[in-house]
Amino acid sequence: MQLAARTDVGHVRARNEDALLVDRTSRVIGVFDGLGGHPAGDVASLAAVERIREALRGGGSAADLADLLRSAHESVVAAAEEDSARDGMATTAVLARLDDGSVTVAHVGDSRAYLLLPGSPLQQITDDHGMGGYITQALGLDRVVRPDVVTLAAPAGTRLLLCSDGLSNLVDAQEIADLLGTGDAEAACDALVEAALAHGGIDNVTVVIAVLS
Repeated sequence: MQLAARTDVGHVRARNEDALLVDRTSRVIGVFDGLGGHPAGDVASLAAVERIREALRGGGSAADLADLLRSAHESVVAAAEEDSARDGMATTAVLARLDDGSVTVAHVGDSRAYLLLPGSPLQQITDDHGMGGYITQALGLDRVVRPDVVTLAAPAGTRLLLCSDGLSNLVDAQEIADLLGTGDAEAACDALVEAALAHGGIDNVTVVIAVLS
């Protein structure tokens, strides 16, 4: 299995509020995007990643991705309570577990997962939790988190892409499919980030790719 990951602040934003997770031992990967327009988005995304890393390092099971996201939600809420300047901070999350012959994806918010099976068209396998630019679910928001979870067959050669909206808002699905299917995981990862930057780079962009064997 190949894994590649890259994050870039882009051409406009002053700081990178995205974060990523690649845990080869548990075969769990993730992308987190601190909400723009809210305080401390970078703190929120890192708090979520660190909570999940701690759970996996501590022998926690990766079997229930929804539980991992709910735990991360609690961590973001707790981190916000430590400093009044963080009030309202939140982050999207898309998390995947790579199993033999299948992938399981859980998400809240509008960070996305795409699946490219050999000889098949690109599939967007997450539905954005939002409308009109308003996010209806995110880790840290003052409401119940209900992650969507899906498990799909993933034969050898399948490519899984997790990304923040800094990619999906700037690069159309056809270009994503073309670049995701080109070269190895590292080459595809770099090509997708460079495409987002070439299309304006108006947001932070984060990409994690797995090529299953």
